[in-house]
Amino acid sequence: MSNSQRVRENLLLKGLGQPLALNAIDWKIKQQNPWATPSEVQSDTLEAVRSLVDDGLFRLGDVHARRFFTWKRPLDRSIRKISHRYVEHYDRPDRWMYAAWLNLTDEGQKLALAIEEKGVDAFRDHGVAEVTQLRAGVATPQLQRDIVSRSVA
Repeated sequence: MSNSQRVRENLLLKGLGQPLALNAIDWKIKQQNPWATPSEVQSDTLEAVRSLVDDGLFRLGDVHARRFFTWKRPLDRSIRKISHRYVEHYDRPDRWMYAAWLNLTDEGQKLALAIEEKGVDAFRDHGVAEVTQLRAGVATPQLQRDIVSRSVA
């Protein structure tokens, strides 16, 4: 799985139940590529926002009084607005951290829940396989005088 796909899936999961601020996307990009320059982080963050919205998985907007309000402007204009605050003032996070919010669409919600379920299933399958391996490695108890012992592979 590519870094960009990993970021997308993580942001989808993170978006379950709450809108994501721009700083959450910036942080996730930095986490996936800690050696990236600030301009690379900015470019990747703006591209992630664009693709997530363009693919119909998130809506762009603002949060006021704990409610999400979708922006009505076209995506290109929204990206320019975000870019101006984010890139121009990158050294002042307080000026851009909450400049834009992303909220899951119904399609994004469905995809996020499917990713979450896939992760739960993989965890279950891994756990069952691990228990089966452990059980296979433990021999049946053998009595030697008064001591019961088990050999573990």
